[in-house]
Amino acid sequence: MILRLIGLCLAGLGAYVLLRGWPEYLPALVRSCLAVLLLVGGLGCWAAKRKKDDLPVAKGVRKPGMRDFLTMGMGILALECGFLWLLNAAPRPLEEVAILIEAKVQPAAAAERSSKAASSNAGNWLWSDEKRRALPQRTNLKPGAKPEIFVKLPQAKDAKFLLNRKVYVRAFTLDKFEDGVWSLGGDAPKDLEADAQGWIGLGDRGDGEILHEIFHGKDGGGRDTLTALQGVRAVRLPSLKLAADGMGFLPDMGGASGYSYLANSIPVGLEDLPKTEDWGNGKAVVAAGRFGALSAEAAGEGDLLKKLLNIQSFLRDRYGYSLRTVNRENLDPLENFLFSEKHGHCEFFATAAALMAREIGVEVRVAYGWAGGEYFPDSRMFVFRAREAHAWVEVKMKGVWVVMEPTPPVALGGGGSPRQAAPGEKPPTAEEELAGEQEETTDTGGEVEKTALVLMGVFGGIAIGSLIFRTARRGDASGRDYKFPGTKRRGGYLGIWQIVCEKKGLVGRAGWTLKRQLAEMETPPTFADELQGYHYALHYEEKPQDAEREKQLVAKIKGWE
Repeated sequence: MILRLIGLCLAGLGAYVLLRGWPEYLPALVRSCLAVLLLVGGLGCWAAKRKKDDLPVAKGVRKPGMRDFLTMGMGILALECGFLWLLNAAPRPLEEVAILIEAKVQPAAAAERSSKAASSNAGNWLWSDEKRRALPQRTNLKPGAKPEIFVKLPQAKDAKFLLNRKVYVRAFTLDKFEDGVWSLGGDAPKDLEADAQGWIGLGDRGDGEILHEIFHGKDGGGRDTLTALQGVRAVRLPSLKLAADGMGFLPDMGGASGYSYLANSIPVGLEDLPKTEDWGNGKAVVAAGRFGALSAEAAGEGDLLKKLLNIQSFLRDRYGYSLRTVNRENLDPLENFLFSEKHGHCEFFATAAALMAREIGVEVRVAYGWAGGEYFPDSRMFVFRAREAHAWVEVKMKGVWVVMEPTPPVALGGGGSPRQAAPGEKPPTAEEELAGEQEETTDTGGEVEKTALVLMGVFGGIAIGSLIFRTARRGDASGRDYKFPGTKRRGGYLGIWQIVCEKKGLVGRAGWTLKRQLAEMETPPTFADELQGYHYALHYEEKPQDAEREKQLVAKIKGWE
């Protein structure tokens, strides 16, 4: 009894852990199904082995078996999958109905909502009008799969170069951190105009420039930022509002649904810098408290480049990547990341690395954009999707902004290196994406609906099949589960009793029990008490079947005939 109770408790604990979201790599539907199976299995193992006296207060007609628990478990799973299908399938039709009702009842509000939706359905969702990004207190991110940025390379050699390194497309940078918020510092914005060749210079030109064409959506709310491969040196646009070094706002393109322009970049990472060059030693960490001690430990010894590489490796090795953070103690988000949960998404890694690098005297900023991407060789096109949105650090080394990547490579899908599409595979059409013909999805709703329907059918079929099989088996038992009277005759003592009663004209009414039929007889047989006692002991007291006694009863019934 005690061991079975312990097993049932462990099954409940396992189900609780699954429903709380662990392990994270399993889909929620799989975790829910496993939790149900654990609970039903634990309950089945506990009840199937119990003794008669384990439950002295409430007893069933018979002890449930494993087939009963299988039927119950499969039925619960089918019901759960049905609810999951309903929750995924119902919102959109219900929303459409709500929109129709709103249009009839409140036409002014409906028109205002439609106008707002139309003006903000595309563009750079990373950016906000406030020119700031706060570290979130807790997270549960579910990035989508919609293609957002298209980078086309005119020259094959540039594609080959990028395929052998981490690829970053930068949208904007922020350089001021205060009270858990990154914002834009620096001077007043500058209006830049194109030169005679149509180019706007943004840095020193040089060898190794990568010419590329950028396609991306238009926001329509004044939040369209210059987006290009990291290390942009020039862009072919009629004008540009430069808010800061690394932050430019694109000109209005009229009625166009998106942007298309050329850019030149020289991407540089910490690993590209020559270790033999004199980079200086920076300054010693002087910050007090836990963060100062952690920064000093992370930087270690060596010159400035070595310390930056140490910080980068320290965060990659000591902290885990996760899109979900709980922060149960409501700590400062960075404190929670560094000293409590010790896992988070790229913004936490970038913030920690930037502040640690600032402690050793380096000019830093946090960059936002995309990393990795998918490369289509036939068209020399890189495609970056919403799920590849990323934040990293840029440090200024001898006048050049260089990528510092503290996020673990496993989080970047191939360490930030682009995936290669199969030969002959065509990329998504940029023009269709810019026109908004393909909706963004933040989950696999359609797949969830199909999977839930299939599993509902499978689990429901098993439950119904098990129920039918159990009923048929019960029906075949000789006299044990006889529905008396008014049902098909069966063999055994009760079947013989039914036949004899019919011959005597003593058939009871539908729903009568054997006890009721005997009580209604004017002259019951002399063996009535023996027949009733054996029948009730067999069915309601779980007594074993006695073949010899049944044989004697059959003889007495036939003799009464």
